[in-house]
Amino acid sequence: MLQEDRFARIQSLLSAAGRLSTEHLIQDMQVSRETVRQDLLALESMGLVRRVHGGVAGVTQQEPPFVQRQAMRVAEKRAIAKAAVKRLQPGQMVFIDAGTTTAILAEELSLLSHLVVVTNSITVALKLAPSEPNGGHGKGRRVILLGGDTNPEIPSTYGEVTLNEIRRYRADVAMVSPVGISAEDGVTFANEHEASLATAMVAQSSSFCVLADDSKIGVRGRYAVAATPETQTLLTNTSTPNAAALAALRAQGVQVVEV
Repeated sequence: MLQEDRFARIQSLLSAAGRLSTEHLIQDMQVSRETVRQDLLALESMGLVRRVHGGVAGVTQQEPPFVQRQAMRVAEKRAIAKAAVKRLQPGQMVFIDAGTTTAILAEELSLLSHLVVVTNSITVALKLAPSEPNGGHGKGRRVILLGGDTNPEIPSTYGEVTLNEIRRYRADVAMVSPVGISAEDGVTFANEHEASLATAMVAQSSSFCVLADDSKIGVRGRYAVAATPETQTLLTNTSTPNAAALAALRAQGVQVVEV
């Protein structure tokens, strides 16, 4: 596992747990104690973690800022986004939530015609919106930005207004990018509003697709999405350390697709 990948994994685990032991990191990433020590020293020097006796704790910020996450694990997110596009058909309606992976998904979706995209992500909406006021170049694509309160950290909408608007639609698929997914805790988010929106999108859709790179596998957020494993398709990139966690998800009925 490359150092960049280990950094992302440590931060993802911390965003959910808040504190981790050195032994946990050694087992999770299958690396040496010295490698973990060097990684934690590097992350601490960047102000991203706080070393404590026997392990590491998160700083006040639960996740790296949205702008910073946009530059992380781009190749993995791009591969997942391309696989997600292949699961869609012209004429379908798709819910898309707000996140860095779904922002990349929007770039890939711009090549697909005759879709109705319903999203709370301002970034997704702008990437998919026609360049002309009358929608001249949109390939028959319609983009609906859900109303609601605006999120100061992520360019998106949320709240009761957003939830009520979601209930107006019946989509073919909901595509969401959570903070983590595991057999023990299901699909989870670090933010209550994000989890509520994802739950509403899933409830109004015929199918449910989770977009999660390997740093999110086995990670537990604080807020769960209400959905049974059998309804879920997980798109993720192949990672040897995640083999057991993915096998546990498959055993629960999740359709796991590695790209």
